[in-house]
Amino acid sequence: MQDNQNYSILIVDDMPKNIQLVAKFLTQEGYNLFFAQSGDSAIKQIGSRAFDLVLLDVMMPGMDGFSVCEHIKANPATASIPVIFLTAKTDDVAIERGFAVGGVDYLTKPFNPVELVARVKTHIILRQREKELREINNTKDTLLSVISHDLKTPFFNIMGLGEILLSEYDSYDDAMKKELIRNMVDSSRISHNLLENLLSWTRVQTGKIRYSPEEVELSTIINDILALVNQQARNKDVSCSFLAESNLHVFADTHMLQTTIRNLVSNAIKYTPKGGSVYLSVLRKADKAIIEVKDTGIGIPTNRLEKMFMPSNLSTTPGTENEPGTGFGLILTKEFVIKNKGEITVESEEGKGATFRFTVPLHK
Repeated sequence: MQDNQNYSILIVDDMPKNIQLVAKFLTQEGYNLFFAQSGDSAIKQIGSRAFDLVLLDVMMPGMDGFSVCEHIKANPATASIPVIFLTAKTDDVAIERGFAVGGVDYLTKPFNPVELVARVKTHIILRQREKELREINNTKDTLLSVISHDLKTPFFNIMGLGEILLSEYDSYDDAMKKELIRNMVDSSRISHNLLENLLSWTRVQTGKIRYSPEEVELSTIINDILALVNQQARNKDVSCSFLAESNLHVFADTHMLQTTIRNLVSNAIKYTPKGGSVYLSVLRKADKAIIEVKDTGIGIPTNRLEKMFMPSNLSTTPGTENEPGTGFGLILTKEFVIKNKGEITVESEEGKGATFRFTVPLHK
């Protein structure tokens, strides 16, 4: 019953007694129920709320149930919602038309309560499986996109630089050799970080990553991360500073927290020009800590701000030194923040840098 509260069902019938009867049995199952007494009212509700199932009477004044179903199926945003017809019409023509306009099932009045509950449960389960399959396909498409394009780029750089170094080794001086090696190391680090994010995100999507919160001292983790990205910052002459209350302990999954902060700091460095700055700060507010990563970089266009954390809007945006970027780290970052009972926001003005803030519960 508890799980069923996540599913919303719209019951459409012009007779209040019929709505009450259907609701009586489905309420016992714990579904989240909504009601409409006309076709127009049903369409308005379907347009403003996400439903998992519609139970639809056929014979209603004005717009009948068949017309309502046709309207639902004609809209790409609502076409996937399953519709079960509940009606006293039992002739073959009516039943055939119900399926023709997109209905998935047909129950005749007076209906058997056990049959009603069973069929609703079946189509709710099918609806959930359809969503899961769609998410799996989206995950697969995202993986193929990143692997086929963004993950290959740094490997091509490494191979190309390695071939140059091998063929011209004797003619290059030490300074040139060090520069080539440094570029190879940078490309290796980029590909490693991307691959690590990719694998972590895949485990999140498939439910194979464990959330294991524990007491964590923030300053220690952040100082370790700053040491890790030190070379990346030095290569771009970007200064990183950190200000935080000492001995601030949070309750979080250590790996997820490290990955979140590392992605935000690495991104800030990537999109900050030479000579710029990245600032990290942590403050206590009520029962949570707010971690802020601020930079003096190129900023984020307004039309991208709302889509920063959406898997369907991955885009390749190179850094200020043409470092490859996919936005993939930010998607994983949001997943990890949510897993740790926090929230993440971003503020930016193009040409004036960006500020990312996320929260994490304090250790009690």
